[in-house]
Amino acid sequence: MKSWIGTLTCLVYLCSAAIFPVLAGDQEEAAKAAREILMSIQQRQFEKLWDTQTSTFFKEKMTRDSFMANLSLGRQQLGAPGESKFVDMAYSQFDSTTEYRGEIYAFNYLNTYSAGKFYERIVVIKEPDGKFRLSGLWGSPGPK
Repeated sequence: MKSWIGTLTCLVYLCSAAIFPVLAGDQEEAAKAAREILMSIQQRQFEKLWDTQTSTFFKEKMTRDSFMANLSLGRQQLGAPGESKFVDMAYSQFDSTTEYRGEIYAFNYLNTYSAGKFYERIVVIKEPDGKFRLSGLWGSPGPK
Protein backbone atom coordinates (compact mmCIF):
# COMPACT_ATOMS: atom_id res chain seq x y z
CA MET A 1 0.00 0.00 0.00
CA LYS A 2 2.80 2.38 0.92
CA SER A 3 4.48 1.85 -2.47
CA TRP A 4 1.23 2.61 -4.33
CA ILE A 5 0.78 5.92 -2.45
CA GLY A 6 4.39 6.86 -3.18
CA THR A 7 3.89 6.10 -6.88
CA LEU A 8 0.64 8.10 -6.97
CA THR A 9 2.29 11.05 -5.20
CA CYS A 10 5.18 10.93 -7.67
CA LEU A 11 2.77 10.78 -10.62
CA VAL A 12 0.76 13.76 -9.34
CA TYR A 13 3.98 15.73 -8.85
CA LEU A 14 5.25 14.90 -12.35
CA CYS A 15 1.93 15.81 -13.96
CA SER A 16 1.73 19.13 -12.14
CA ALA A 17 5.36 19.89 -12.94
CA ALA A 18 4.63 19.28 -16.62
CA ILE A 19 1.66 21.68 -16.58
CA PHE A 20 3.33 24.64 -14.87
CA PRO A 21 6.04 25.30 -17.49
CA VAL A 22 3.34 25.51 -20.18
CA LEU A 23 1.36 28.04 -18.16
CA ALA A 24 4.50 29.97 -17.31
CA GLY A 25 5.46 30.01 -20.99
CA ASP A 26 2.05 31.35 -21.94
CA GLN A 27 2.26 33.99 -19.25
CA GLU A 28 5.66 35.11 -20.55
CA GLU A 29 4.36 35.23 -24.14
CA ALA A 30 1.28 37.19 -23.03
CA ALA A 31 3.46 39.66 -21.09
CA LYS A 32 5.73 40.12 -24.09
CA ALA A 33 2.73 40.76 -26.35
CA ALA A 34 1.32 43.31 -23.90
CA ARG A 35 4.66 45.17 -23.73
CA GLU A 36 4.88 45.24 -27.54
CA ILE A 37 1.29 46.50 -27.77
CA LEU A 38 2.05 49.24 -25.23
CA MET A 39 5.11 50.23 -27.25
CA SER A 40 3.05 50.40 -30.45
CA ILE A 41 0.49 52.59 -28.68
CA GLN A 42 3.09 54.93 -27.19
CA GLN A 43 4.91 55.23 -30.51
CA ARG A 44 1.56 55.92 -32.22
CA GLN A 45 1.94 52.93 -34.54
CA PHE A 46 -1.82 52.42 -34.69
CA GLU A 47 -1.88 50.78 -38.12
CA LYS A 48 0.65 48.16 -37.01
CA LEU A 49 -1.36 47.66 -33.84
CA TRP A 50 -4.58 47.05 -35.78
CA ASP A 51 -3.02 44.99 -38.58
CA THR A 52 -0.83 42.60 -36.59
CA GLN A 53 -1.39 42.96 -32.84
CA THR A 54 -5.18 43.11 -32.50
CA SER A 55 -7.24 39.95 -32.06
CA THR A 56 -9.94 38.79 -34.43
CA PHE A 57 -12.32 38.89 -31.45
CA PHE A 58 -11.66 42.62 -30.96
CA LYS A 59 -11.83 43.35 -34.69
CA GLU A 60 -15.31 41.80 -34.80
CA LYS A 61 -16.46 44.33 -32.17
CA MET A 62 -15.02 47.50 -33.75
CA THR A 63 -14.20 48.86 -37.19
CA ARG A 64 -10.70 49.83 -38.21
CA ASP A 65 -11.76 53.48 -38.71
CA SER A 66 -13.29 53.66 -35.24
CA PHE A 67 -10.19 52.07 -33.71
CA MET A 68 -7.87 54.56 -35.44
CA ALA A 69 -10.04 57.55 -34.53
CA ASN A 70 -10.34 56.58 -30.86
CA LEU A 71 -6.63 56.02 -30.41
CA SER A 72 -5.55 59.06 -32.43
CA LEU A 73 -7.86 61.47 -30.62
CA GLY A 74 -7.29 60.00 -27.17
CA ARG A 75 -3.52 59.74 -27.42
CA GLN A 76 -3.07 63.24 -28.80
CA GLN A 77 -4.14 64.69 -25.44
CA LEU A 78 -1.57 62.68 -23.46
CA GLY A 79 1.54 64.10 -25.08
CA ALA A 80 4.92 62.43 -25.20
CA PRO A 81 5.39 59.14 -23.33
CA GLY A 82 7.87 58.84 -20.49
CA GLU A 83 8.39 56.19 -17.85
CA SER A 84 6.31 53.01 -17.86
CA LYS A 85 5.98 50.83 -14.77
CA PHE A 86 4.38 47.38 -14.64
CA VAL A 87 1.81 47.23 -11.83
CA ASP A 88 0.21 43.78 -11.93
CA MET A 89 -1.31 41.00 -14.03
CA ALA A 90 -4.52 38.99 -13.86
CA TYR A 91 -5.45 35.73 -15.61
CA SER A 92 -8.82 34.26 -16.47
CA GLN A 93 -10.36 31.71 -18.80
CA PHE A 94 -13.78 33.37 -18.97
CA ASP A 95 -15.01 36.95 -19.29
CA SER A 96 -18.60 37.21 -18.09
CA THR A 97 -19.12 40.59 -19.81
CA THR A 98 -18.38 39.31 -23.32
CA GLU A 99 -18.78 35.58 -22.57
CA TYR A 100 -15.38 35.01 -24.18
CA ARG A 101 -13.72 31.71 -23.23
CA GLY A 102 -10.01 31.16 -23.60
CA GLU A 103 -6.73 32.36 -22.16
CA ILE A 104 -7.16 35.98 -21.06
CA TYR A 105 -4.38 38.04 -19.49
CA ALA A 106 -4.82 41.62 -18.26
CA PHE A 107 -1.70 43.71 -17.63
CA ASN A 108 -1.80 47.00 -15.73
CA TYR A 109 0.84 49.67 -16.16
CA LEU A 110 1.38 53.10 -14.64
CA ASN A 111 2.58 55.26 -17.51
CA THR A 112 3.86 58.80 -17.46
CA TYR A 113 3.06 61.20 -20.30
CA SER A 114 3.68 64.93 -20.56
CA ALA A 115 0.02 65.43 -19.51
CA GLY A 116 0.46 63.33 -16.33
CA LYS A 117 0.35 59.76 -15.05
CA PHE A 118 -2.20 57.25 -16.25
CA TYR A 119 -3.06 53.65 -15.46
CA GLU A 120 -3.41 51.64 -18.63
CA ARG A 121 -4.79 48.11 -18.85
CA ILE A 122 -3.92 45.97 -21.85
CA VAL A 123 -5.89 42.75 -22.22
CA VAL A 124 -4.58 40.04 -24.52
CA ILE A 125 -6.09 36.74 -25.55
CA LYS A 126 -4.50 33.66 -27.05
CA GLU A 127 -5.64 33.18 -30.62
CA PRO A 128 -5.86 29.84 -32.52
CA ASP A 129 -2.39 30.42 -34.01
CA GLY A 130 -0.95 30.49 -30.46
CA LYS A 131 -0.14 34.21 -30.45
CA PHE A 132 -1.46 36.68 -27.91
CA ARG A 133 -3.19 39.75 -29.32
CA LEU A 134 -5.03 42.80 -28.04
CA SER A 135 -8.63 42.28 -26.98
CA GLY A 136 -9.15 45.28 -24.70
CA LEU A 137 -7.58 48.59 -23.74
CA TRP A 138 -8.56 50.88 -20.88
CA GLY A 139 -7.05 53.90 -19.22
CA SER A 140 -7.70 56.08 -16.19
CA PRO A 141 -5.90 58.93 -14.45
CA GLY A 142 -3.07 57.90 -12.17
CA PRO A 143 -1.71 59.50 -9.00
CA LYS A 144 -0.73 63.16 -9.17
